[in-house]
Amino acid sequence: MSATHYAVRVQPGELHFNAAHFITFAQTCENLHGHNFHVRIDARGDNTDDAFVVDFVQLNRLAAGICAELHDGVLIPEHNPAVDLVPHDGDMLEIRSYDKRFILCAASCIRLPVPNTTAEMLARHISDRLLDQLRDTDALGNLTQLEVAVEEADRQWGICCRDLRDD
Repeated sequence: MSATHYAVRVQPGELHFNAAHFITFAQTCENLHGHNFHVRIDARGDNTDDAFVVDFVQLNRLAAGICAELHDGVLIPEHNPAVDLVPHDGDMLEIRSYDKRFILCAASCIRLPVPNTTAEMLARHISDRLLDQLRDTDALGNLTQLEVAVEEADRQWGICCRDLRDD
């Protein structure tokens, strides 16, 4: 007898955010630049007694809320040893990395608990927040896998796939 698997997908529509960022790699730091990011979510698992994997509406609402938190800000990696974050003149934040130095209004900076603001790490951050909110609202259902993809540029996606059986 063959196994049957189920999944739901929530794609861009409300799941997008515009933000600036930089990444560090190969002992360099990119210039500060921005993107129109898009997010796609695939949730896999067994159907509940109500014959669905997870509530589409709630999944979309929670994910859209997380995207709204990232919208119109400068995404800053808090756990990157190559990035120094220094308060500057009260309401400013100085960011130093390799040969770059940015001084930005602290209120426009969105500090994220990630080692870098790559599309993959943004997908990881969104998946962490989404899983926390699904657990907090007792809406995890029978999910066994959650995949969050972040499109940074046209047809270029960073993906984080979480196997929830290991959590």
